[in-house]
Amino acid sequence: MRHPIENQAGPFCVLTNQFKRKEAVAWRIRVLDSDGNAADDKVLKSVIVELGDGQKLPAHYGPHGKPPTDYFWSLHWEIPADFPTGSLGYKVIATMMDGATQTWEPFKRAPTQLTVIAGEPQMKN
Repeated sequence: MRHPIENQAGPFCVLTNQFKRKEAVAWRIRVLDSDGNAADDKVLKSVIVELGDGQKLPAHYGPHGKPPTDYFWSLHWEIPADFPTGSLGYKVIATMMDGATQTWEPFKRAPTQLTVIAGEPQMKN
């Protein structure tokens, strides 16, 4: 999902897997426990997005919307201006309070991978 960055034209909060340098990738993550209930920050010690290049980005649990309409884990990452183009794999790692972990990865098919493409985002006029 594309996250808003000041002075960029958008659109934002739309699902996409292709991002230009200087755009921000947003992750919205819902983790369920073995009973199917949402696992919040009282159940999980952490939720981390690990990028294919090894960067680890911490997610935060909290409300979304004004007034809040949902609660989930989220984070965003702004793609550096000099970041290489191409597919960028990632995985989500949830760590329970006892240290046990569970990992999720998206499909490995190239057209579905998070991809950094050439160019820069359109700016507001």
